[in-house]
Amino acid sequence: MIQDLQPAAQKTLFSATVRYGKMAYTGKFKTDRAELRRMDKCIVRTDRGREMGTVLTVPEPVPDATLPDSLGEILRKASADDVNNYARVDKEHRLREMETAKQFIRKLNLAMKVVEVDHLFGGERVVIYFMADGRVDFRELVRQLAHEFRTRIELKQIGARDQARLVGDVGHCGLDLCCRSHLKELGGITMDMAKIQKHTADPSKITGRCGKLLCCLRYEYVAYVEARDLLPPRGTRVQTLRGAGLVVDQNLLLREVTIIKEGTEERAIVKLDEIAGAPKSAPGCSGCGSPKAAGGTGPEEEEPPPTEAPVFRRVGRAADVPPGQGRVLDVEGFTVAVYNVGGRYYATQNRCPHAGGPLGEGELDGAVVTCPLHQWRFDVASGECTHQPVVKLKRYEVKVEGQDLYVKL
Repeated sequence: MIQDLQPAAQKTLFSATVRYGKMAYTGKFKTDRAELRRMDKCIVRTDRGREMGTVLTVPEPVPDATLPDSLGEILRKASADDVNNYARVDKEHRLREMETAKQFIRKLNLAMKVVEVDHLFGGERVVIYFMADGRVDFRELVRQLAHEFRTRIELKQIGARDQARLVGDVGHCGLDLCCRSHLKELGGITMDMAKIQKHTADPSKITGRCGKLLCCLRYEYVAYVEARDLLPPRGTRVQTLRGAGLVVDQNLLLREVTIIKEGTEERAIVKLDEIAGAPKSAPGCSGCGSPKAAGGTGPEEEEPPPTEAPVFRRVGRAADVPPGQGRVLDVEGFTVAVYNVGGRYYATQNRCPHAGGPLGEGELDGAVVTCPLHQWRFDVASGECTHQPVVKLKRYEVKVEGQDLYVKL
Protein backbone atom coordinates (compact mmCIF):
# COMPACT_ATOMS: atom_id res chain seq x y z
CA MET A 1 0.00 0.00 0.00
CA ILE A 2 1.36 3.38 -1.02
CA GLN A 3 1.10 6.03 1.67
CA ASP A 4 0.57 9.68 0.84
CA LEU A 5 3.75 11.66 1.25
CA GLN A 6 3.23 14.66 3.50
CA PRO A 7 5.30 17.73 2.51
CA ALA A 8 7.71 18.88 5.17
CA ALA A 9 6.59 21.97 7.05
CA GLN A 10 8.34 25.03 5.65
CA LYS A 11 10.45 26.85 8.22
CA THR A 12 9.85 30.54 8.76
CA LEU A 13 12.90 32.58 7.81
CA PHE A 14 14.01 35.50 9.95
CA SER A 15 16.64 38.14 9.38
CA ALA A 16 18.91 39.92 11.85
CA THR A 17 21.72 42.44 11.64
CA VAL A 18 25.10 40.98 12.60
CA ARG A 19 28.47 42.63 13.17
CA TYR A 20 31.53 40.58 12.21
CA GLY A 21 35.25 40.83 11.48
CA LYS A 22 38.00 43.11 12.82
CA MET A 23 36.65 45.88 10.58
CA ALA A 24 33.28 45.61 12.36
CA TYR A 25 31.33 45.04 9.14
CA THR A 26 27.55 44.83 9.50
CA GLY A 27 25.03 43.04 7.33
CA LYS A 28 21.65 41.32 7.19
CA PHE A 29 21.69 37.56 7.74
CA LYS A 30 18.91 35.00 7.47
CA THR A 31 18.17 32.38 10.12
CA ASP A 32 15.43 30.03 11.25
CA ARG A 33 16.32 30.63 14.91
CA ALA A 34 13.89 33.17 16.33
CA GLU A 35 15.34 32.69 19.82
CA LEU A 36 18.50 34.69 19.06
CA ARG A 37 18.85 37.86 21.12
CA ARG A 38 20.88 41.04 20.89
CA MET A 39 24.61 40.64 21.66
CA ASP A 40 24.48 36.86 21.22
CA LYS A 41 27.62 35.44 19.60
CA CYS A 42 26.94 33.46 16.44
CA ILE A 43 28.68 31.77 13.52
CA VAL A 44 27.80 33.34 10.16
CA ARG A 45 28.66 32.54 6.56
CA THR A 46 29.85 35.55 4.58
CA ASP A 47 31.44 35.90 1.16
CA ARG A 48 34.80 35.35 2.93
CA GLY A 49 33.82 32.15 4.74
CA ARG A 50 32.65 31.27 8.25
CA GLU A 51 33.12 34.08 10.77
CA MET A 52 32.35 34.88 14.38
CA GLY A 53 29.69 37.58 14.69
CA THR A 54 27.58 39.47 17.19
CA VAL A 55 23.79 39.78 16.79
CA LEU A 56 22.75 43.45 16.88
CA THR A 57 18.99 43.22 16.26
CA VAL A 58 16.26 40.80 17.29
CA PRO A 59 15.36 38.43 14.40
CA GLU A 60 12.27 39.51 12.42
CA PRO A 61 10.44 37.70 9.60
CA VAL A 62 12.05 38.24 6.21
CA PRO A 63 9.77 40.57 4.15
CA ASP A 64 8.24 38.98 1.06
CA ALA A 65 9.95 41.58 -1.14
CA THR A 66 13.41 40.44 0.07
CA LEU A 67 15.10 37.56 -1.72
CA PRO A 68 16.56 35.14 0.87
CA ASP A 69 19.52 34.44 -1.44
CA SER A 70 20.55 38.10 -1.11
CA LEU A 71 21.17 37.64 2.63
CA GLY A 72 24.06 35.99 4.43
CA GLU A 73 23.35 33.06 6.73
CA ILE A 74 23.55 32.57 10.48
CA LEU A 75 24.75 28.97 10.79
CA ARG A 76 24.23 28.62 14.53
CA LYS A 77 24.58 30.29 17.88
CA ALA A 78 28.18 30.20 19.09
CA SER A 79 28.90 27.95 22.05
CA ALA A 80 31.18 28.87 24.96
CA ASP A 81 33.89 26.64 23.43
CA ASP A 82 33.56 28.46 20.09
CA VAL A 83 34.07 31.86 21.76
CA ASN A 84 36.99 30.65 23.89
CA ASN A 85 38.75 28.93 20.98
CA TYR A 86 38.31 31.97 18.75
CA ALA A 87 39.81 34.25 21.42
CA ARG A 88 42.66 31.79 22.05
CA VAL A 89 43.62 31.54 18.36
CA ASP A 90 43.56 35.32 18.00
CA LYS A 91 45.71 35.76 21.11
CA GLU A 92 48.24 33.01 20.38
CA HIS A 93 48.71 33.38 16.61
CA ARG A 94 47.99 37.03 15.76
CA LEU A 95 51.30 38.58 16.88
CA ARG A 96 53.37 35.71 15.43
CA GLU A 97 51.61 36.01 12.07
CA MET A 98 52.05 39.79 11.98
CA GLU A 99 55.78 39.46 12.69
CA THR A 100 56.16 36.71 10.07
CA ALA A 101 54.39 38.84 7.47
CA LYS A 102 56.69 41.78 8.25
CA GLN A 103 59.77 39.58 7.82
CA PHE A 104 58.61 38.39 4.38
CA ILE A 105 57.81 41.99 3.37
CA ARG A 106 61.34 43.10 4.30
CA LYS A 107 62.79 40.10 2.47
CA LEU A 108 60.83 40.92 -0.69
CA ASN A 109 61.55 44.65 -0.29
CA LEU A 110 57.88 45.65 -0.61
CA ALA A 111 56.73 49.18 0.25
CA MET A 112 53.87 48.22 2.54
CA LYS A 113 53.03 48.29 6.26
CA VAL A 114 51.10 45.54 8.08
CA VAL A 115 48.31 47.01 10.23
CA GLU A 116 46.24 44.07 11.54
CA VAL A 117 45.53 40.37 11.08
CA ASP A 118 42.00 38.96 11.08
CA HIS A 119 41.38 35.23 11.61
CA LEU A 120 38.25 33.71 10.17
CA PHE A 121 36.52 31.12 12.32
CA GLY A 122 38.20 27.72 12.12
CA GLY A 123 41.37 29.15 10.55
CA GLU A 124 40.09 28.65 7.00
CA ARG A 125 41.41 32.08 5.96
CA VAL A 126 43.71 34.79 7.32
CA VAL A 127 43.06 38.37 6.23
CA ILE A 128 46.03 40.74 6.48
CA TYR A 129 45.27 44.48 6.35
CA PHE A 130 48.10 46.69 5.10
CA MET A 131 48.81 50.27 4.08
CA ALA A 132 50.81 51.45 1.06
CA ASP A 133 51.24 54.66 -0.89
CA GLY A 134 50.31 53.03 -4.20
CA ARG A 135 49.64 49.70 -5.83
CA VAL A 136 51.80 46.81 -4.63
CA ASP A 137 52.49 43.53 -6.43
CA PHE A 138 52.14 41.13 -3.51
CA ARG A 139 51.52 37.90 -5.41
CA GLU A 140 54.82 36.36 -4.30
CA LEU A 141 54.13 37.46 -0.72
CA VAL A 142 50.76 35.69 -0.76
CA ARG A 143 52.37 32.47 -2.02
CA GLN A 144 55.03 32.50 0.68
CA LEU A 145 52.57 33.32 3.46
CA ALA A 146 50.14 30.60 2.31
CA HIS A 147 52.99 28.07 2.37
CA GLU A 148 54.07 29.26 5.83
CA PHE A 149 50.62 29.35 7.46
CA ARG A 150 49.07 26.42 5.54
CA THR A 151 45.83 28.29 4.91
CA ARG A 152 44.28 30.78 2.48
CA ILE A 153 45.73 34.28 2.65
CA GLU A 154 43.93 37.49 1.70
CA LEU A 155 45.77 40.82 1.63
CA LYS A 156 43.58 43.90 1.80
CA GLN A 157 44.89 47.44 1.30
CA ILE A 158 43.28 50.10 3.53
CA GLY A 159 43.49 53.85 4.04
CA ALA A 160 44.19 56.07 7.03
CA ARG A 161 40.59 56.11 8.28
CA ASP A 162 40.34 52.32 8.20
CA GLN A 163 43.67 52.09 10.03
CA ALA A 164 42.24 54.25 12.83
CA ARG A 165 39.19 51.99 12.95
CA LEU A 166 41.42 48.94 13.40
CA VAL A 167 44.04 50.19 15.87
CA GLY A 168 42.71 53.49 17.28
CA ASP A 169 41.52 53.92 20.83
CA VAL A 170 39.98 57.25 21.95
CA GLY A 171 39.49 60.65 20.37
CA HIS A 172 39.93 64.23 21.61
CA CYS A 173 36.59 63.91 23.44
CA GLY A 174 37.83 61.01 25.57
CA LEU A 175 35.34 58.57 24.04
CA ASP A 176 35.92 55.62 21.73
CA LEU A 177 36.58 56.63 18.15
CA CYS A 178 33.31 56.97 16.24
CA CYS A 179 34.61 54.71 13.47
CA ARG A 180 35.25 51.94 16.02
CA SER A 181 32.05 52.29 18.02
CA HIS A 182 29.20 53.13 15.63
CA LEU A 183 30.14 55.05 12.47
CA LYS A 184 30.26 52.65 9.51
CA GLU A 185 29.73 55.06 6.60
CA LEU A 186 32.80 57.33 6.48
CA GLY A 187 31.52 60.21 4.36
CA GLY A 188 33.49 63.15 3.00
CA ILE A 189 34.65 65.83 5.45
CA THR A 190 35.62 69.32 4.21
CA MET A 191 37.28 72.40 5.73
CA ASP A 192 34.01 74.30 5.24
CA MET A 193 32.49 72.09 7.94
CA ALA A 194 35.14 73.32 10.38
CA LYS A 195 35.01 76.97 9.29
CA ILE A 196 31.23 77.34 9.58
CA GLN A 197 31.39 75.97 13.15
CA LYS A 198 34.16 78.52 13.96
CA HIS A 199 36.71 75.86 14.79
CA THR A 200 40.36 76.78 14.98
CA ALA A 201 42.49 76.20 11.89
CA ASP A 202 45.10 74.42 14.04
CA PRO A 203 45.43 70.97 12.40
CA SER A 204 46.09 69.30 15.76
CA LYS A 205 42.67 70.44 17.00
CA ILE A 206 40.53 69.44 14.01
CA THR A 207 42.20 66.20 12.89
CA GLY A 208 41.61 62.76 14.34
CA ARG A 209 43.87 59.79 15.06
CA CYS A 210 43.92 59.02 11.33
CA GLY A 211 45.37 62.43 10.45
CA LYS A 212 42.21 63.36 8.56
CA LEU A 213 39.55 65.92 9.50
CA LEU A 214 37.38 64.84 12.42
CA CYS A 215 34.34 62.81 11.33
CA CYS A 216 32.23 64.52 14.01
CA LEU A 217 32.55 67.85 12.14
CA ARG A 218 29.67 66.76 9.93
CA TYR A 219 27.27 65.84 12.74
CA GLU A 220 25.84 69.36 13.12
CA TYR A 221 26.87 70.72 9.72
CA VAL A 222 23.34 70.63 8.28
CA ALA A 223 22.01 72.61 11.27
CA TYR A 224 24.73 75.23 10.84
CA VAL A 225 24.07 75.60 7.10
CA GLU A 226 20.32 75.98 7.68
CA ALA A 227 20.94 78.63 10.34
CA ARG A 228 23.39 80.50 8.11
CA ASP A 229 20.77 80.70 5.36
CA LEU A 230 18.12 81.95 7.79
CA LEU A 231 19.98 84.54 9.87
CA PRO A 232 20.70 88.00 8.45
CA PRO A 233 24.42 88.38 7.59
CA ARG A 234 26.79 90.77 9.36
CA GLY A 235 26.36 94.38 8.29
CA THR A 236 22.61 94.02 7.71
CA ARG A 237 20.22 96.54 9.26
CA VAL A 238 17.26 94.76 10.85
CA GLN A 239 14.09 95.66 12.71
CA THR A 240 13.59 93.62 15.89
CA LEU A 241 11.35 93.54 18.93
CA ARG A 242 14.15 95.38 20.74
CA GLY A 243 14.38 98.09 18.12
CA ALA A 244 16.33 98.63 14.92
CA GLY A 245 20.02 97.84 14.74
CA LEU A 246 23.05 96.64 12.78
CA VAL A 247 24.02 92.94 12.86
CA VAL A 248 27.62 92.58 14.05
CA ASP A 249 27.77 88.87 14.99
CA GLN A 250 25.94 85.56 14.60
CA ASN A 251 25.50 82.49 16.78
CA LEU A 252 24.44 79.85 14.28
CA LEU A 253 23.90 77.04 16.77
CA LEU A 254 21.58 79.08 19.01
CA ARG A 255 20.11 80.97 16.01
CA GLU A 256 20.83 84.39 17.47
CA VAL A 257 22.43 87.58 16.21
CA THR A 258 24.14 90.40 18.08
CA ILE A 259 23.07 93.89 17.03
CA ILE A 260 24.18 97.41 17.87
CA LYS A 261 21.08 99.52 18.37
CA GLU A 262 20.76 102.56 16.14
CA GLY A 263 21.95 105.80 17.68
CA THR A 264 23.68 104.02 20.58
CA GLU A 265 26.65 101.80 21.34
CA GLU A 266 24.40 99.34 23.18
CA ARG A 267 24.62 95.72 22.08
CA ALA A 268 21.72 93.29 22.27
CA ILE A 269 21.35 89.57 21.51
CA VAL A 270 18.27 88.90 19.38
CA LYS A 271 16.75 85.51 18.58
CA LEU A 272 15.64 84.58 15.08
CA ASP A 273 11.91 84.77 15.88
CA GLU A 274 12.38 88.30 17.30
CA ILE A 275 13.54 89.68 13.93
CA ALA A 276 10.82 91.27 11.81
CA GLY A 277 10.13 89.31 8.64
CA ALA A 278 12.26 86.31 9.64
CA PRO A 279 10.78 82.85 8.96
CA LYS A 280 9.50 80.94 11.97
CA SER A 281 11.62 77.96 12.99
CA ALA A 282 10.05 74.68 14.09
CA PRO A 283 11.73 72.79 16.96
CA GLY A 284 13.63 69.76 15.80
CA CYS A 285 16.83 68.18 17.07
CA SER A 286 17.29 70.11 20.33
CA GLY A 287 16.08 73.33 18.77
CA CYS A 288 17.21 72.68 15.21
CA GLY A 289 14.30 73.32 12.91
CA SER A 290 13.88 74.13 9.27
CA PRO A 291 11.17 76.62 8.29
CA LYS A 292 11.81 75.52 4.71
CA ALA A 293 9.40 72.65 5.31
CA ALA A 294 6.63 75.07 6.27
CA GLY A 295 7.31 77.03 3.12
CA GLY A 296 6.97 73.98 0.95
CA THR A 297 10.60 73.91 -0.19
CA GLY A 298 11.76 70.84 1.70
CA PRO A 299 13.00 67.64 0.03
CA GLU A 300 10.91 66.49 -2.91
CA GLU A 301 8.73 63.46 -2.22
CA GLU A 302 8.99 60.37 -4.37
CA GLU A 303 6.23 59.67 -6.85
CA PRO A 304 4.38 56.32 -6.70
CA PRO A 305 4.33 54.01 -9.75
CA PRO A 306 2.13 55.62 -12.42
CA THR A 307 -1.34 54.17 -13.06
CA GLU A 308 -4.51 55.44 -14.73
CA ALA A 309 -6.20 55.54 -11.31
CA PRO A 310 -5.06 54.79 -7.74
CA VAL A 311 -5.21 51.07 -7.04
CA PHE A 312 -4.47 48.90 -4.00
CA ARG A 313 -1.01 47.37 -4.23
CA ARG A 314 0.29 44.59 -2.01
CA VAL A 315 3.21 45.81 0.13
CA GLY A 316 3.77 42.73 2.30
CA ARG A 317 2.20 40.82 5.17
CA ALA A 318 0.37 42.41 8.06
CA ALA A 319 2.70 40.49 10.38
CA ASP A 320 5.62 42.45 8.92
CA VAL A 321 4.43 45.51 10.89
CA PRO A 322 4.24 44.60 14.63
CA PRO A 323 1.87 46.54 16.93
CA GLY A 324 3.29 49.86 18.10
CA GLN A 325 5.90 50.00 15.33
CA GLY A 326 6.39 51.33 11.82
CA ARG A 327 8.10 49.81 8.80
CA VAL A 328 9.46 51.04 5.48
CA LEU A 329 7.80 48.95 2.73
CA ASP A 330 8.69 48.96 -0.94
CA VAL A 331 6.33 48.98 -3.94
CA GLU A 332 8.15 48.77 -7.28
CA GLY A 333 10.95 51.05 -6.06
CA PHE A 334 8.61 53.49 -4.25
CA THR A 335 8.73 53.41 -0.45
CA VAL A 336 5.91 54.10 2.00
CA ALA A 337 5.87 54.12 5.78
CA VAL A 338 3.26 51.78 7.33
CA TYR A 339 2.38 51.90 11.04
CA ASN A 340 0.44 49.54 13.31
CA VAL A 341 -1.43 51.57 15.95
CA GLY A 342 -3.30 49.16 18.21
CA GLY A 343 -4.19 46.85 15.34
CA ARG A 344 -5.15 49.68 12.95
CA TYR A 345 -2.81 50.31 10.02
CA TYR A 346 -1.87 53.72 8.61
CA ALA A 347 0.40 54.59 5.69
CA THR A 348 2.19 57.87 4.91
CA GLN A 349 5.01 59.11 2.75
CA ASN A 350 8.28 57.72 4.07
CA ARG A 351 10.46 60.83 3.60
CA CYS A 352 10.15 63.48 6.31
CA PRO A 353 9.38 66.89 4.74
CA HIS A 354 12.02 68.50 6.96
CA ALA A 355 15.21 66.82 5.77
CA GLY A 356 14.10 63.57 4.12
CA GLY A 357 14.56 61.27 7.14
CA PRO A 358 13.00 57.76 6.98
CA LEU A 359 9.79 58.09 9.02
CA GLY A 360 9.11 54.36 8.84
CA GLU A 361 12.24 53.79 10.94
CA GLY A 362 11.18 56.32 13.59
CA GLU A 363 9.88 55.57 17.09
CA LEU A 364 6.08 55.27 17.30
CA ASP A 365 4.42 56.56 20.47
CA GLY A 366 0.68 55.96 20.21
CA ALA A 367 -0.21 57.49 16.85
CA VAL A 368 2.77 59.91 16.78
CA VAL A 369 5.97 58.98 14.94
CA THR A 370 9.28 60.75 15.56
CA CYS A 371 11.66 61.14 12.63
CA PRO A 372 15.00 59.50 13.54
CA LEU A 373 16.98 62.20 11.71
CA HIS A 374 15.91 65.48 13.39
CA GLN A 375 13.09 64.39 15.74
CA TRP A 376 10.16 66.04 13.90
CA ARG A 377 6.91 64.47 15.14
CA PHE A 378 3.84 63.60 13.04
CA ASP A 379 0.40 62.17 13.77
CA VAL A 380 0.20 59.19 11.41
CA ALA A 381 -3.61 59.19 11.42
CA SER A 382 -4.02 62.82 10.32
CA GLY A 383 -0.57 63.41 8.81
CA GLU A 384 -0.18 66.68 10.75
CA CYS A 385 3.13 67.80 12.22
CA THR A 386 2.62 68.27 15.99
CA HIS A 387 4.58 71.56 16.12
CA GLN A 388 3.96 72.87 12.57
CA PRO A 389 0.29 72.21 11.68
CA VAL A 390 0.86 73.72 8.24
CA VAL A 391 3.17 70.80 7.41
CA LYS A 392 1.33 67.60 6.51
CA LEU A 393 2.35 64.17 5.35
CA LYS A 394 0.87 62.54 2.28
CA ARG A 395 -1.34 59.67 3.49
CA TYR A 396 -2.44 56.50 1.74
CA GLU A 397 -5.45 54.26 2.28
CA VAL A 398 -4.63 50.87 3.81
CA LYS A 399 -6.55 47.59 3.87
CA VAL A 400 -5.83 44.07 5.15
CA GLU A 401 -7.02 40.99 3.27
CA GLY A 402 -6.23 37.73 5.03
CA GLN A 403 -2.56 38.00 5.96
CA ASP A 404 -1.70 40.50 3.26
CA LEU A 405 -1.33 44.27 3.54
CA TYR A 406 -2.40 46.60 0.72
CA VAL A 407 -1.81 50.34 0.18
CA LYS A 408 -3.75 52.43 -2.35
CA LEU A 409 -1.31 54.18 -4.70
